[in-house]
Amino acid sequence: MSGSGKTTISLALMLALRKRGFKIQPFKVGPDFIDTTLHKQVCGVPSRNLDTWLLPSSLIAEIVADSVRPHSIAVIEGVMGLYDGFGGTRDAASTAQIAKLLNSPVVLIVDAEKMARSAAAVVLGFKKFDPKVKIAAVILNKVAGQKHAAMCRDAIEKIGIPVVGAIPYDQSLSMRERHLGLVPTPEQKLSNDLLSKLVEMLEGNCDVSGLIKIASKTSELPNPSRRVHNPKTRFALGVAYDEAFNFYYEDALDYLRKLGADITFFSPLNDHQLPEVSGLYLGGGFPEVYAEQLETGMIRDSIRSAAESGMPIYAECGGMMYLSQSLTTIQGSKHRMVGVLPGNTVMTGRFTLNYTEAHATRAHPFLKSGKRIRGQEFHYSTITDLPNDIRFAYKLSIGRGMRNGFDGISEYSTLGSYMHAHLLGCPAFAKSFVESCYLYSRT
Repeated sequence: MSGSGKTTISLALMLALRKRGFKIQPFKVGPDFIDTTLHKQVCGVPSRNLDTWLLPSSLIAEIVADSVRPHSIAVIEGVMGLYDGFGGTRDAASTAQIAKLLNSPVVLIVDAEKMARSAAAVVLGFKKFDPKVKIAAVILNKVAGQKHAAMCRDAIEKIGIPVVGAIPYDQSLSMRERHLGLVPTPEQKLSNDLLSKLVEMLEGNCDVSGLIKIASKTSELPNPSRRVHNPKTRFALGVAYDEAFNFYYEDALDYLRKLGADITFFSPLNDHQLPEVSGLYLGGGFPEVYAEQLETGMIRDSIRSAAESGMPIYAECGGMMYLSQSLTTIQGSKHRMVGVLPGNTVMTGRFTLNYTEAHATRAHPFLKSGKRIRGQEFHYSTITDLPNDIRFAYKLSIGRGMRNGFDGISEYSTLGSYMHAHLLGCPAFAKSFVESCYLYSRT
């Protein structure tokens, strides 16, 4: 379940494996943007998301096989509980589905804080719920001591599943959180002291050699198909990346590069003007935390001028908030934003977290009318003061959106939405965005 210790133990395992000389390729099941930044700090390479709502199932093994080739071991952190995904009657978008697609063994993290022998009943239920999922071992978390650990271990191993670790409860191992989860590393890296404690915790309480043996028994992945992309020309794409904007899928950025984009990262917080580019991509993040700095940033005028000139701009969630007229924080302070898109963004206490499915209600710069696109929404804000006659870009069949199941607003050649899309899973959208940027570069 969420909060059982998956992220902490995954990071500790990555550190312990690197200490032993392994090269690690990290992955995260689900649409999470934040855990992947923690993986990247620990492993030194980008972490990649595996999500069958955002991506076709056929791409999952290909992504893993393609990215893990130069590395000697992959560590895949799950999402929520093993069987949690889209809906209550199927395994779509769950860790279990990913494990089956990869034929990968599963190490189950069990929060044992308030149970002992009952832990075996929980594990047995997980084992029998879907026999096609290979639960290879258990790591107990938050045990009260050796006696407690032994009671849990004896009960679980009696049902035929080895316990390879028992982690004692330690408040000092907790990581800083805020309203959308852990704090991403572009804002604040994990301290060396915490990293040292994590690896010491794992090595002192887990059978790392046993975990390596489990990984070594994984069946070979198929060779990736290696789709060939030969863009006739290239163009410069500006991608906002700093403490306020850092929610991107690594495979989506790679896909844009393959389609012809030479990505230049820029900082709305720190840069005075845009680099020489022919398009902009502003991902999500935490503009509400940096609203005062964003208001005073000199680059706002540069972005607004670029939009007014017709430069293609795609903005998701936090990026859309930044392009709106203003942003009001949870404390009530109101700050001017870029002002390209209509509406004012207001932080609320209401959390919106959904997978989304949208259909274009009209042709806009990057998607033809009627075309479908999938994504996810993940925010604590709403957008107000939109014109009554506004024509939204999307009608959501799944998800909340901006108003009454509609999402996406556009001005000039700018599109902003609450929905985050994985561009590798939306090839028509990505190609149209790239083509728009290229055409703009020729003007």
